[in-house]
Amino acid sequence: MYAFVKCAIVLCVALPALGFPMTVNDVVFHLFTRANPTTSEPLLASIASISQSRHFSNSRRTIFAIHSYGENVSGNFIAFVAPALLAAEDVNVVAVDWRSGSFGYVAGLANVPQLGTIVASFANILFTSFGYNSNNVRIVGVGLGAHAAGVAARKMNANIPHIFALDPSLVGWTENPDKLSTRDANFVEVLHTTAGRYGYDRPLGHLDFYANGGVTQPMCGDLPSCSHAYSYVYYAESIAAEAGAGARFVGTQCASYEQANLLQCTGTGNATFGGIAAKTSVSGIYTFMTNLRPPFAQG
Repeated sequence: MYAFVKCAIVLCVALPALGFPMTVNDVVFHLFTRANPTTSEPLLASIASISQSRHFSNSRRTIFAIHSYGENVSGNFIAFVAPALLAAEDVNVVAVDWRSGSFGYVAGLANVPQLGTIVASFANILFTSFGYNSNNVRIVGVGLGAHAAGVAARKMNANIPHIFALDPSLVGWTENPDKLSTRDANFVEVLHTTAGRYGYDRPLGHLDFYANGGVTQPMCGDLPSCSHAYSYVYYAESIAAEAGAGARFVGTQCASYEQANLLQCTGTGNATFGGIAAKTSVSGIYTFMTNLRPPFAQG
């Protein structure tokens, strides 16, 4: 515990030095659609750039996907999420590439507020200059990208229906005013796979799922990076399952976060993680168990 607290203090001290002013040119929005599912169309947060897009459609739902630190648009997060979304629905998948501001954890942590502002500016251009319906926007983020999703949503000039936060980062966020909150969107859904290790431990959303207790994933042993990656593996499977009538990640309701960690939940199984359907009537803390190999959902 002392080492963790010391690490957090060092991070807080280092933030002003390692953050840097980000501009719209530091964030590239890679558009994937069914017309270009493997080769993205890069866009910037400007009217000129968006107006020249050959693939963006106002009639489709738009999902912003935000990676964590040390990744980019070609990383595993987008590789899992984008194909699953496009297979399930005819949507605009906008993969947010902020590699220049997320080369390390501390730099990424410092730059999350700026990233969120730039993502919001892209969406606000869609709303005000292109007449895009904000009800069709969804945001999914992993790690630092989960907190950035919250910042982006709260700075958009509209209420965003749904945020999917996949294993939001822990270090540097406990007292951080920019951390993900239920105030950021009409519905905030959170998945925890490394709670108290890489990922945030306490509930952050309207609906919080703790996969296999939320701390480690059974196929990963004592490798937090592996358990963290399963947050988007499960999310991608949940989309494919709902679109193809596969098994779902059905949660059991818990009375507390501690009960979820200990897998001692005995409540009703009335909440399903992920997928593509809208959720407004269910809330609380849930846990679900997975299989050791795909398909991971047990139904």
